Parts: sequence; structure tokens; C-alpha cells
Amino acid sequence: MAPPSANEVVAGGKDDQVANLGDKPVPVPTPPIVRNLILRSMCGVYLVAFLSFYAQAEGLYGNSGILPANRILANGTLQERLNLLQLAPLVGLDTQSAIDLFCLVGCVIAFMGLVFPHLCRLVSFISLWTLYFSLVQISQSFRQQSDEMLLEAGFLCILLAPAKLSDPRGPIEGLAMLLMKWLLFRYVFASGSVKLASGCPMWWDLTGLKKHFETMPLPTSYSWYTFQQPDGIHKLSTIYVYVSELVCSWLFFAPNQRVRMFSLWWQVFLHLNIIGSGNYGFLSLIVMTLLLTLVDDRELVRPVKEESKEDKTGAMTVKAIAVLMTLGTWLVFGVGYKNGEMVFKLLFNRSQYLNMMQMMVQLAPLLVMGLMVQKFLKVVTKQTGTTNVADGIRKLTENWQLFLPTLAAFIVLFTSIVPHFQLTQSTAISSSIFTKPYNGLHNMFVVNQYGQHLIKMRPKRVEIILEYSDDLSGPWKEYGFQYKPWNEAGSMPYAWVYFPRFDFKFYDASATKPTSQKWLYPMVQRLLQNNQAVTKLFDQSHIPPGPPKFIRASLYEFRFTSWFDGNSTTFWTRERLNDYFPAYSLDDGFLETKLDDVGIPEKPIPSEALNLPVKLLLDAVRNFVAIFEGSFLVLGVLAAAIAMIVTQKRD
Repeated sequence: MAPPSANEVVAGGKDDQVANLGDKPVPVPTPPIVRNLILRSMCGVYLVAFLSFYAQAEGLYGNSGILPANRILANGTLQERLNLLQLAPLVGLDTQSAIDLFCLVGCVIAFMGLVFPHLCRLVSFISLWTLYFSLVQISQSFRQQSDEMLLEAGFLCILLAPAKLSDPRGPIEGLAMLLMKWLLFRYVFASGSVKLASGCPMWWDLTGLKKHFETMPLPTSYSWYTFQQPDGIHKLSTIYVYVSELVCSWLFFAPNQRVRMFSLWWQVFLHLNIIGSGNYGFLSLIVMTLLLTLVDDRELVRPVKEESKEDKTGAMTVKAIAVLMTLGTWLVFGVGYKNGEMVFKLLFNRSQYLNMMQMMVQLAPLLVMGLMVQKFLKVVTKQTGTTNVADGIRKLTENWQLFLPTLAAFIVLFTSIVPHFQLTQSTAISSSIFTKPYNGLHNMFVVNQYGQHLIKMRPKRVEIILEYSDDLSGPWKEYGFQYKPWNEAGSMPYAWVYFPRFDFKFYDASATKPTSQKWLYPMVQRLLQNNQAVTKLFDQSHIPPGPPKFIRASLYEFRFTSWFDGNSTTFWTRERLNDYFPAYSLDDGFLETKLDDVGIPEKPIPSEALNLPVKLLLDAVRNFVAIFEGSFLVLGVLAAAIAMIVTQKRD
């Protein structure tokens, strides 16, 4: 075997393999395979996110869209934040063209990083984060949790990414990977802890998951089939979710690889079901990418048949954990049989749960802090010519290229404690020493809070149905939606990883009054004008051929049909409840007043683009892409990327 090059020879450690160089064994590190997989996967997530944003941008944020982005760019709303869209006039583009340009540039960078791994480098992730941050800032009412989580994970990728993918491990790679694992834990643990902490009776009687299948934002046909399971299976599934999020999440920090892999596959199974049952877009893709931090490089490069003492210990530990989790779950949730049916009786109350949760909330940051200090000391002691820790810290502060990302890593850790501690009222932090830095980073979506949408389960599914007519006495016809349930005969399409944020927003609106949803009024006004950019957001087979004179909205309660009813042709039954808002017309002046209140112009702001060649090119691309529905666009681009990757491997 040829001796390793000078670049391959580094200081030894338990993560290193050993090679012989002459008579002296020299440790050689395993290649940073996991780091590269994470970066490449994040490029894939960014690609899906940019494509999803682009597919709906014209109707949501364009010059004639529902919430025009040029409105908030012009009124100073973003003056405290740097947004690259503010530079659009310098290159002769209007806001709508700049949004298209940002989306397409982001798609190209992400696509290239996904297909050609050597392009997954630091400058790429700085560009991706900056572009998506600029877009999320103008998303306004349509911003969702997945946007914030992508920006937080994307920022950590900036700390993780090397200048070149072929570079060996960076000094702070361990810190960045741990922060990603901490983000994963915060999201998973928060998603589980708030359910029972809320006191919602459906989470406590273990019926929450069954109700969730029926009331989730954008269910799929898989949701209907899972809803038909026996109640005992649903309750066991709810317990499985609790164990996954409250117990299994702690195994992310296990020192043994086998234990971490056990928790990884446990979470993969959970999130594959989440992806299948609901149209959540790229949210679970982010989680699946963060799960890669649980994998050890050594696991991927060593021979399959090779089994170390650590592996045998880990295998025994996994078996012990599985047995303890099964027995503990069976006892704590009082699982038993009565009259041929499964029965459950929780052996703890809400007060006991909150006490336990408080302890876990306080323990998690201490655990991560200890691991961060351990990895920091490793960074310090590996400085060239270092004789002790104090000398290593001094040299670290003199190397700004290493000191700044290390400092950023610890700032992110300390500020992330604030949203984590807000999971319970008793642990919430009020000190400005922590809250001010957190608020600053949260404004940039570098650190965020998760799990709040799961606090209370909705007791029933209520949908907003839009209706149009040319006469107040009718007949009234309904607007069709692409992914939102809206009629009994409609199917529940699967969006795959595409995120239909417009349909998703109606779920939020249905639980509130229309006055709290400012985007509704400009949407109605655009529909009364038969604005093509907005009507494209709907099912094209169920929109009026011309501008209607009146539009109103009604609230309907939707329920899943039963497998046992013998009706296999529909998924839903529905019943009208009441009006959501009355019939509006362009002639009554009400919409004009409402639009003035929220600062949205009644008529679209004319284009100010001066760079006509670029604008015409962007318009041509949009006209071509408009042929494809959003989910097919995302699937087509991903299929092209996969085909190119497979072709490369064959070559």
C-alpha cells in the first residue's frame, strides 16, 4: 500500500485508523463521509425549498400577488435587516423579477451541490442561506415552521462546510455536528413534550393521534387508511410517538454507535409515516438529514464482517434498552386486556409529568454543554505547537478564521437554551442577558422555537370553502383547491416533498376570525379581479371563467368516512356550519378600506424593471415552468438530479 500523503497524516485519536509509515505506525483519519453526506443532503433540501417557493411566489408575493413583497420593501418594514431584494433596483429589476432570480439561483446552486459533491463548499452554503433568508423575510403571513428550521440548520451548515469538500475535517466540525444534533433533539423533544404538558384531554386519553389524522393541515389518502385502524392500535401508536420523542431522543447523545443507530432507525420509521400521512413539504427531510449526525464515519468505511468489542457491547445495550422501553411503556401506560380489547390507564398525572419534564428540560442543556466543552478542548489542544490548554486558547484567539466560527457556535448554543427552557413556565428564562441575544438571532431565524403548533389538538376539522356567484341569490359555485380538502368527492392528493404553503395557510385561518388573517382580503380582491397570478394557486378545473361579482366564504365541518360504511368512493363527509365572511364585491368599498388598513394597494404596482433582457428571460422561464404543477416540478427536478448522480457512478 502506498504511504499516506502529508495531508492525510494528522494527530491520532480514537476516530482514527492506523497506517504504517516505515517502522512507525501513523494514525490516519477516516474520510469525513458523514459531513459530506449531510452537506449534500442539505443541498437537496434547499433545492426542494427554493422550487416550492418559486412555484407559488408570483401569486403570493408578486407585484399583483396576495401580499406583494414590494410593499414591505418600500415601507421600511425590513429596514433593520439586510435583505438582498433591496438591491434589486441597482441591477434594474423589480421585486417580482428579483424573487424569481433568487429562487432560480438558489435552485442552481443547490442542484449543483446535490449532483456534484465537490461543490458542497462554504461559499455555496453562505449563498444558499443568504438567498433563502431574503425570501423568508418577505413571506409574511405564509412563513411556516419548516422555513425557520431550514434556516437554522442551514446556518449550522455554514459552520460545518469546508472551503472545499476534499478538505479534511475542519477543527470545529465536532462543534457544528453537535449543534446539529442539539437542534434535532430540541425539535423532536419539543414536539413530544408539549403534547402532554398542554393538558389536552385527547393527548391524555391517547386518542390524539387518531384525531390528528383527521384534523392535520393537509392529509393524504394514507391518513384515511391509518384512521380506519382499531382504537387500540391508535392508542399504541400514540404511545409510540411519546416514546419516540420523549425517550428515544435522548439516545442521540449516546457514546455508542450501535445505540445511536437504534435511535436513528426508530426516528426514520416515525418520519416516513409523517411524510406519508401529511403534506408537510420538506420539514421531515430536514429531520432526516439531521439524523445523519448520529452516524459514525468508521461505521461506513470498515468491512461489514468486522465487529469490535464496542459493537458487541452496543448490541447488548440496544437489546437492554429495547426491553426496558417495552416494559416501561407497558407499565407506565397501564397496557392490558379486558373483554378481548386493549385497555390503557396512565399511571401518572399531569403534575407528575410536568415535574419530570422540568427536570428533563434542565438536564438536556447541561448534557450538551458538557459535550461542547469536551469538543472545544479537543479543538484547543490540537493547535499547532500547543503545550497546554491556556496556550491553545491563546493561539485560538489569534486565529480569527477559527476563533469566529467557534465563538458563533457557543453563541448559538447559549441562545438556543432560551426557546428550549420556554417549554415549561417554571423553567422559562426572563433574564435579558439571554433573551436579548436570542431575540437578535431569532430575528435572523438562526435560533427558533419548535413544537408550539402541537400544544392543543383540534376537536374537529373545520374548512374554509370559498364560493363565487354573479348574483347574491345564487347559484353559488365553489373554488377548488389543489391540496386542501374542499368537497366530498375530491381526493386527497399527495404533494410528496413539495410544500403548498397557500393551501396550508387555510388550515391556520379556519381556527381564527377573518379579521386576524389580513391576507384574506387582498386574496378576495384579486379573485374578484380574476387576477391570473392568484387564480393559478387554485385547482384550475374549478375556477370561474371570468371575474365573478361576489365572493363569500363558509365554514364546513369535515369528517372521514368509515371503512365499514361500504363507501369506498369518497374520503369525506361534510356539513355546513356557518358563514366565515359575507359576500364581498368590488362595488361595496369594504375591500378597498380593508386593503388600505393593511397597506396593500388596490391595483398592482407597475413593474419598474429596467433590465429588460434579464426580466424577459425570467418571464420566459416562469411561463415554461407554469406548465408543471408544483409537486410535479419538484419531482421532475429531483428525478433529473438522481439520474445524473446514478450516471456519474456508472462512469
